[in-house]
Amino acid sequence: MVAVVEVRKGTKSFEEAVTLAGYGKYNLYVLLATGCALMCVIIETMNAMFITPAAQCDLELSLSDQGLLYSISFFGVVAGSHLWGYLGDTKGRRKIVLFSLVSSAAVSYIGSIIAITWLFILLRFINGILIGGSSAIIYAFAGEFHDNYYRPKVVSYIATFVAIGNMYLPGMAWLILPQQWEYYISFLDINFRPWRLLMIVYATPSLISALLIYLLPESPKYLLVRGENEEVMRILQNIYRINTGKDRTQFPVGSLTSDESVEGLKHEKNECMLSSMWQQTAPLFRKGYLLKTAMVCYLHFAIFLSTSAIIMWYPQILNSMSDYGQVVPSNEVTMCTAILYDEADYKNDIPEVGVGSGIVRSITSQICIDTVNEEVFLVSLIIGFVYAVSYIFIGTFINTFGPRRLLIGLMTFTTISGVIAQHLSGHTYIQVALGVFLVAATGVGIVNAIVVELYPTQIRGMALAVSLCVGRFGAMTGSNIAGPLMLYLCDYMFYVFAASHLVVIIMVFLLPKKKPDVPKIDTVDVEKTVTNNNTDAECSQQK
Repeated sequence: MVAVVEVRKGTKSFEEAVTLAGYGKYNLYVLLATGCALMCVIIETMNAMFITPAAQCDLELSLSDQGLLYSISFFGVVAGSHLWGYLGDTKGRRKIVLFSLVSSAAVSYIGSIIAITWLFILLRFINGILIGGSSAIIYAFAGEFHDNYYRPKVVSYIATFVAIGNMYLPGMAWLILPQQWEYYISFLDINFRPWRLLMIVYATPSLISALLIYLLPESPKYLLVRGENEEVMRILQNIYRINTGKDRTQFPVGSLTSDESVEGLKHEKNECMLSSMWQQTAPLFRKGYLLKTAMVCYLHFAIFLSTSAIIMWYPQILNSMSDYGQVVPSNEVTMCTAILYDEADYKNDIPEVGVGSGIVRSITSQICIDTVNEEVFLVSLIIGFVYAVSYIFIGTFINTFGPRRLLIGLMTFTTISGVIAQHLSGHTYIQVALGVFLVAATGVGIVNAIVVELYPTQIRGMALAVSLCVGRFGAMTGSNIAGPLMLYLCDYMFYVFAASHLVVIIMVFLLPKKKPDVPKIDTVDVEKTVTNNNTDAECSQQK
């Protein structure tokens, strides 16, 4: 029996070793911790949908100020994304995520007691930069605790927490914003009202998530690339112990070999930061990765653009249809006629529903009204629930159908729904069709799974950071073009998005194909074929 153990405790690749460590309670905790961190990214970048309208009276926000606040967090994420990707690949995933979560929460807490408009906007921009660290790194961090079989599933399941964040936002807003209390704080010269408490409630999950991440070690695959084999063995033994219930000394691996070159992460010791950043970024745009990088960047850009354009304006669309439904029978309401009717009301100086807010605001009156339309909360909760179901479906079947087939099916189905919504009559039918279109946002999780497959460990964090940065730029673009599209080209708006999604589908067909899977114990070969699709075919034969 001893002889058998000695034979099994040989040298294994990381993929073989992490497979032998098993999948169980430890991995579920990784999923929980990293998923909560991603949820915090959504909460911090999207909370302007509810904070901005409710704060418009206290901060005396103009329409341009409100528009800026809707997109300023995305600007921050884009501004810091490249730097975070570099730091994640050179300084460690865990350190960056921890700093990102704690610092962004601190800035939000400070913002909750600010009464100066420009300073409040600046703090939201800084908050976007800081929370962008988690956005850029978290997928790579989670994926590197798993082998090739579980990695795409876990990355997809993590995206389920995006849906939870989208439910947390309206849920907490619905609970807090309708309250009518306020307290004057003399030394700050502010009225502490429900929206300020809501900011604190939105920031607190970041601290809880930081605690969950703190209890995790650094990514074992990252440490292996850095040459810290002993620490990697300790982590894998601990994973084995928790997952199997056996003693860590029974872990059937004696030593590890690195699957990927460690040279890509050694240069920062002898080079300045800018030079090191270039060394991390340049491989993404060189032969073998340039086409992949361009393609995944466009996938993120197109999905973020269309879904962010609609989700940020969704409350305005709902309110426009509600207003128009009081003039004509509900079953005769169409999206574009309702929007144009609402715009005509605005020009005639009658009460208007604030852009992207669900807030009733009188144009002619000097009284500022910041009462939230509760229908916005309910519909947002329903959309968040649909997101959750979609992400669970994707995580369950991503290995069965493959990420490419899932993405093609998702984009086709949701695009058709969006085009149909443009021509439907009836408030309820349009709501449902638009809600289905917004499910396209779950495609971001599938694209992230594809990115994790396509790039090796030493540039994976940067690849995710760059592609998500382009995606956030798409979100900013979509939020800004949606208004003019609805007002001047409403009848063609979803055809614009459909054309963009058609290019997505074509690009997915052209993405490098994953080689057929081999048994899980031999996943080292799969890793090489996935992360080096355009390299010499001998890599898949090196066992």
